[in-house]
Amino acid sequence: MPWNDNKGGGSGGPWGSGSNGDGDKSPWGRPSGDGEKSPDIEDSLRKMQERFANRRRGNGKGGGGGGRGGKGLGGAGIALIGVFALAGWFLTGVYQVSEQEQAVVLRFGEFHRTSGPGFHVRLPDPLESHEIVTVNQIRSTQIGSGSNEGLMLTGDENIVDIDFQVQWRVNNPQDYLFNVRNPEETLRWVSESVMREIVGKRELDPILAEGRDEVALSVRELMQETLDSYGTGIQVTEVNLDKSDPPATVIDAFRDVSAAEQDRVTLINEATAYANKVVPEARGAAQRLLQEAEGYRAQVIANSSGEAERFRLVYEEYRKAPRVTKERMYLETMEKVLGRSEQIILDNEAGAVPYLPLDQLRRGGN
Repeated sequence: MPWNDNKGGGSGGPWGSGSNGDGDKSPWGRPSGDGEKSPDIEDSLRKMQERFANRRRGNGKGGGGGGRGGKGLGGAGIALIGVFALAGWFLTGVYQVSEQEQAVVLRFGEFHRTSGPGFHVRLPDPLESHEIVTVNQIRSTQIGSGSNEGLMLTGDENIVDIDFQVQWRVNNPQDYLFNVRNPEETLRWVSESVMREIVGKRELDPILAEGRDEVALSVRELMQETLDSYGTGIQVTEVNLDKSDPPATVIDAFRDVSAAEQDRVTLINEATAYANKVVPEARGAAQRLLQEAEGYRAQVIANSSGEAERFRLVYEEYRKAPRVTKERMYLETMEKVLGRSEQIILDNEAGAVPYLPLDQLRRGGN
């Protein structure tokens, strides 16, 4: 036939797919469902015509001695075979789709429609064909585990070893089948590229500690944008960072640095706790001293004010009667001084020798 002319040396069809030697691929660059070539319609019809012609010639030669019954049985057998062949051909268009799948139906090799779960009927092969795609299953792709592809350069010129897992599903079977030749490999390349871009914009310490969740979220969002721009039909559901460590050659030194950092944080926390305890106590003591000083000041001021007022009153009395005021002040002073000690009064005019109890006076003086 015209499109089977293999002058180019391959097994190409009308789309020229035989030029690269891929005899097991369909016209769209993808492997066919069962690995076999589609049957040629004209060859099939020609072979059926030859078989019918041979059977007619055979029936004509044996008709003279075979009787009418033999000739009728041969015609019924041919009709029965034709019915079964036609029924089998139509049954190639019946297919079933499970709950987690969708079917993509092709008509003459071109996308025609998609069908959901259940039994469906399409035109028989090779008029229409279908491919089943699992859409509701969450798939997982591991990147960086056990290889050097996890070594990445950070924004502060350090190296970090990252292993992460991408969970994804198919959300558009048509795009998944026809827009990208190898969707899963494309997903792997995009995942690694996006992770390197995100890590390259951040410093090492946040990636190793509190910034892991932020990195995973940024990677998922940028991955989804990139995959959508390619039209892969893939939806990224989650990105998990399984490991983010320094390279194995320096991990011991890094752990020492991390331990020192933890000790520093511990000491800072202890000092802060001590300050929180001591500072309130010192403030309380200072406040107490201020209150005592304030009380003492008020007391001294009150005493001084009282003394000043008393002196003013005494002065007023002194101005009125100086002699009386002097005697009064003398007597009050003597009363205060002599009131706290023992007195012995001697009369100079007495003739008797006075008796002085020296031992009692000594004890009283002590």
